[in-house]
Amino acid sequence: MAKPRPVALVVHGHFYQPPRENPWTDEVPREPDATPFHDWNARIHAECYRANAYARIVAGTNKIKSLVNNYDRLTFDFGPTLARWLERHDAQAARRIREGDATQRQRLGQGGGLAQVWAHPITPLLSPHDRRTQIAWGLHDFRRRFGRDAEGIWLPETAVNTPTLEALIDAQIRFTILAPEQVAAVRQPGKDWVSVNANTLDTGRLYRWPHPDGSGRSIALAIFDGPVSRNLAFGTASRDAGTFLAAVRDAGDRSSAEGQGLVLAATDGELYGHHKKFADLTLAYATDIAAASAGIEVTNLASFLEHQPPTWEAQLNTGPDGEGTAWSCSHGVGRWCRDCGCAMDTSRGWSQAWRGPLREALDRLRDGAARFFADAGDDFFADPWQARDAYGEIVDAPPEERIRYLQSLGRGPLKRGQAHAARRALGLMEMQRSLLLMYASCAWFFDDIAGLESMIGLRRAAHAIDVWRSLGGRPPESAFLDILANAKSNQPVLGTGADVFRRVCQARVTPARAVARAAFAALASAPATLREVPGFDVAIVPEPSAAGRPLAGQATVVHRRTGETAELAFSAQYDGKTGFSCQIGEERLALADLDPDATQALRLGALSRLAGQATTTAGGQALLDAAELVGQLSDDEVTSLARLFAIALVTFLEALPPESTDAAAWEIALLLIKRAALPPDGERAHRAQEAVWEHLSFFRSSRRRPAKALRALAELLGFDVSSQP
Repeated sequence: MAKPRPVALVVHGHFYQPPRENPWTDEVPREPDATPFHDWNARIHAECYRANAYARIVAGTNKIKSLVNNYDRLTFDFGPTLARWLERHDAQAARRIREGDATQRQRLGQGGGLAQVWAHPITPLLSPHDRRTQIAWGLHDFRRRFGRDAEGIWLPETAVNTPTLEALIDAQIRFTILAPEQVAAVRQPGKDWVSVNANTLDTGRLYRWPHPDGSGRSIALAIFDGPVSRNLAFGTASRDAGTFLAAVRDAGDRSSAEGQGLVLAATDGELYGHHKKFADLTLAYATDIAAASAGIEVTNLASFLEHQPPTWEAQLNTGPDGEGTAWSCSHGVGRWCRDCGCAMDTSRGWSQAWRGPLREALDRLRDGAARFFADAGDDFFADPWQARDAYGEIVDAPPEERIRYLQSLGRGPLKRGQAHAARRALGLMEMQRSLLLMYASCAWFFDDIAGLESMIGLRRAAHAIDVWRSLGGRPPESAFLDILANAKSNQPVLGTGADVFRRVCQARVTPARAVARAAFAALASAPATLREVPGFDVAIVPEPSAAGRPLAGQATVVHRRTGETAELAFSAQYDGKTGFSCQIGEERLALADLDPDATQALRLGALSRLAGQATTTAGGQALLDAAELVGQLSDDEVTSLARLFAIALVTFLEALPPESTDAAAWEIALLLIKRAALPPDGERAHRAQEAVWEHLSFFRSSRRRPAKALRALAELLGFDVSSQP
């Protein structure tokens, strides 16, 4: 029997979410269709991003045998807008992702992480300035998070054209990933060009794309295997490890590439656990356990490139009129600029004609802002565009650090440290940041301009206009709205793109609204944590003397993203029920003028505070004692209380040091779990499992027997305690 051909398997996960933050607060607002989660980032994180950081290996008894880090075996890219959210909301999962890259460097000599073009734009449709900045910021972001320079980069939607690859080579990128239909011809060294298509291209090798300038510079192209990738995304390959690896073996046999054949399976990373439940478990078992016995080596692209650099060359499919191509549009890059025929649901017969006006309106805004930026920035920088590229190094740093960095790049009044110049320079960069973020590709990907993703893009445009105007400019808002008026929603009641734009402007959170929220919380005697205002630090003088009494005073408001400070005089009243009012200058605000998150925080704040303080045995007991004093509850309140117990349980477990032998602590944990709403496959159940696994790991490594209550807790959480010490 012939020996099976050696196969190198690379599984690439493209992980990305759009910039969901409200740009006026820099916090993600509640997204009701993500219920029971606060927003889609949180929901997908529970189902996918964290799930892959702690992927479960399950025994035949359906008991958990171990938890593995899928990022140890993946080639992956994390969009900077998603990576930033992860760092802010789950530093532990972010750490596991970084460790996945580091573990691969130890095992393979090369890391598995790739950078991503920063705001996930369609790169061929960018202006030259924006293309350079988006690539530069993506590389800065990767270096900041992973502590090394990126060798590869993910092109959003794999959208590519010649200027895009030229820009990647200029940025010293070694490789990127494309779809098979994006290659038009290949040639073997010393041979003639041979035309290929998605069905005839051999994806079992890397290809070299030389820079057209004849300099000898080039970039390697990794072409994903179409049948395997589609089977994972839309077929049965993600159902179990055996099916997946059989598809990989078939793909390896299709290739005639010399040496070890490459099988690159590339999909959205959200496939593993979000789009397909349990696909994260399939990935874990296939790559961590089953691949080796099947004679398949799990590697990453950087390592494969190091050992088998490309010798064949490739030519791009240039797409219609040379505009470029993408993996998710069969009409070049039409999906992001016209009604090309691509849609999520073609059965509804909806028009995508709105895409053209949306692109035109944003381009009009960008081009006008570019002129303003160049003129105004010339007062502070020798080259404003180079300064913008460099700003990506510190774009997520605190405002004081960003200002110091800009001063180091500046000249004139900025270099001399003048406060007015510093605020203006920072404002210019923040305007540009929103202009870059508004081009996130998902604004065009779905089927209606009134959808959430298009609203996110328009919200960024609105913020850019606000900052532009605050800098003394005259943004072309009227012309912008005239163009958007031609973008008609497929749902007539929702109007046009101009109507959508006006609605997203209602999400503005001004310093006055920030003061009103803080004043209402103070009047209701809400705990200090619930007096916090998303995006702002608000200090009120004086504090209220008693609940329900009128409050009048002075508020200092600091915007966390920009550091801008305002001093506002106000007066506020509360009737002890639901009647709140706040007067600030000529503006009068009520509770209804605030966002839903604010009103929810005021209603359920006390219980949330107790759950959040359950970091010690005493804190957990305090919550249990308080719950005994609660009177009649509505069904919704009962559910909310059970969820708060689930929060308390996770908080309690994650706060306990791994070496804890406090038997009372484990008894508290048992009482908390019995009061908690903890669906077996929910986020909090997973986090509780992960925390308990960390504790069990300590006892196992120290050869000590865990407390009886800890073992009981582990059994309630689904662990096979018979296999534990």
